[in-house]
Order: sequence, then C-alpha cells, then structure tokens
Amino acid sequence: MTDKLQSVIPEYFHTLTTHHPHNFQTQTITHILNHQDTILRAPTGSGKTETAIAPFLFAKTLNLDFPNKLIYVVPLRTLANSLRQRAEILIERWSQVHQLPCPVVVTLQTGENPEDPRFEGDIIFCTIDQMLSSFLNIPYSVGRGSANVNAGAFFASYLVFDELHLLDPDRSFTTVLKVLQQVKRISPFLLMTATLTDELATQIKKIIEE
Repeated sequence: MTDKLQSVIPEYFHTLTTHHPHNFQTQTITHILNHQDTILRAPTGSGKTETAIAPFLFAKTLNLDFPNKLIYVVPLRTLANSLRQRAEILIERWSQVHQLPCPVVVTLQTGENPEDPRFEGDIIFCTIDQMLSSFLNIPYSVGRGSANVNAGAFFASYLVFDELHLLDPDRSFTTVLKVLQQVKRISPFLLMTATLTDELATQIKKIIEE
C-alpha cells in the first residue's frame, strides 16, 4: 500500500461511518489491505463490523489487488441478519460519495434464510455451520456435486470471523483453526472478538505468524 493511500484511510472511514477512526481501526484496515492476516480484540460496540467491511469497499473503489468477495462468518443467525442490514446502510452511504465499479450485492446464508446457497454474493453473511460445512465439502445448502464450488469460494474471498469468543472451543473453534491453516497466504482473513482467553489467542497468533 502506498503512503498516499494509507493517509486517506481516515477520510474514507469518516465518509463510510460518519465517525473518525480509532487507531486500532486504521491499523486493522491497513493490515487487511496489505493482505496481512489479523486478529482484532475490541469491546462490543467499538466498530468492529465497520472496520471489517471498510477495506473491502475501499479496495473495490480504488481497484486494488484484493479479493472480489467478502464472506462474513458469525456464530448466530440473528447476528447475521442484523449485520447484513448494517452492511447495506454502509454501502449506500459509501456509494453516494465514491463510485463503485458495480453494485455490491449483499446476501444472507443461514439455515433459516438460505438465499445464497452457492455463495455468489459480493458480501455474504453466514453462520459458522454453513461456512464449515461448505469448506469441508459437505455443504448443507447444495448437493455434493456442487460442493467444490462452495469450498472454492473461500479460497477466493476475504474472510471475516466475528464474535470468535462465542464459538465452542472444543468443536467449531478447533475446526476454524484448521480452516485458517488451509487458507493462510491465499485468502486474507480478519478474526474479531470482544474477549478471548490468552490460550486461544496464542493458538491463533501461532497460525498467523508461523
């Protein structure tokens, strides 16, 4: 990333959110645009969602070398739906000021709302079970004959895992760690949490830095 681009991130973030970014938000956006896998620990309500979506929109507007798809993974269906609504507001605000090369399609993929079974949207909000089943080639949403399509989507996307601390540490969290090992250096990822034990944080850091 050029120094000039880094210097406009605060201005871009203000346009997107109407708020000036905290240092952790500027740093996280910079890392993601540089394809640096990142873990973000910040309190609930501190703007993690905006921080996660910002680099995707900035990269599209500026035609940067960055994945064309964002898969945003959450542990709860209700959370996926509310975040989808927030994302649509952010996109609308951003597009009023900055031109996007094409409309950004936001979709929802949960057991209750399976509207994007092949992960074809530009920004897809999905639950952890939908994500893991697709990645492991046993998708709930499509037949086994199309399983490789879903798995391949994750290797071509910017991946965000939100509310990481809510995952079962002995089951889904462990599987997520395996996913991160597979996509490392292929798909940039952002892991976000309000709280996380030092033990789990150490496991993640080892994957990111090794």
